[in-house]
Amino acid sequence: MIKYSVVIPVYNLENYISKTLDSLTNRPNDTEIILINDGSTDNSWTVMEEYVSKNDVTDIQLLKEPNSGVSIARNTGIEAARGEYLIFIDGDDLCSDDIFEKIEAKSDTKPDMIVWRFETDDGNNKKKSQPEFAKEEYFGAEFCKTLLSGENRIRIGSFAVKKDLIIKKNLRFTEGCAICEDVEFMYKAVLSSNKIHTINDICYTYVMRNGSAMNVSNKADMRKFQAPRAVQRIYGYAIMHCGDIIDDYIEDNLKYGLYITHCMHSFESCCKHIKTRDERKAFLDEYYDKERDIEEYIKKASKKIKYRPRIYSEKRLKLFLFSRRLYTWYICVMNKG
Repeated sequence: MIKYSVVIPVYNLENYISKTLDSLTNRPNDTEIILINDGSTDNSWTVMEEYVSKNDVTDIQLLKEPNSGVSIARNTGIEAARGEYLIFIDGDDLCSDDIFEKIEAKSDTKPDMIVWRFETDDGNNKKKSQPEFAKEEYFGAEFCKTLLSGENRIRIGSFAVKKDLIIKKNLRFTEGCAICEDVEFMYKAVLSSNKIHTINDICYTYVMRNGSAMNVSNKADMRKFQAPRAVQRIYGYAIMHCGDIIDDYIEDNLKYGLYITHCMHSFESCCKHIKTRDERKAFLDEYYDKERDIEEYIKKASKKIKYRPRIYSEKRLKLFLFSRRLYTWYICVMNKG
């Protein structure tokens, strides 16, 4: 019987995937690894085949997909997984040597999710870790509140979730979404969970690099606005499937607070790459053409929000909301830092 399935999408990671697999060497016998090659154009597939052959491992599934995006690749992994718990990691990140030992110690009572602390490596070996969890056990809605308040954080690679829960709640990664698809899945899983156990050890390292999906963004790219749309889907899921456990704090944060936070972040991450008047005009023309519904929602949300988004100061929030008629000026302000 397989207890843990580790799902790893791979796209052009020939220089990274072996290190990620090496970090999983101490996995127990009841663990499988599912590698999904998402139409890589480099030698990733060859590297993975050679790794399996060289290390004589039989617990690794090698799957091929045409390049369809990380969400479809992870969904393929869900369908192929045989484990009781699923773990999703990125093919350029690293796990601690004792990650499965730590997970095993928490899995006896069969929680819906097990979450652990992670650290972020900026690529220059400068690492930053998240604070410790205050409790060893949370209810799903209770843990959701700590995520919304900023007390706790999780990310892809820092949790295990029961496959039975995924199947029962029909949880999947949204196809065609490459920004915040992981946040959407995580919030839905948390809200669907009854019992969540925590591990206060750092078991995962998220490595930032220029070629990753999150850094698709070295320009004013409309794909960044997939983030607030993902939050809208989280809110819709919460209302439809979890209405009996969410309170005003969760509802207001998902519907307004977290939504505006991601709108601000998406807009500002575009702003810093706009340098000339022509670029500014082109961006605003595209923004108003493609994201009109977001702009209209911001106008409504700004009048109803009760809980200030945790990432931004009140001053910046007011600047962003005020600037909806003065985005040209706003872009200039943001570029000055």
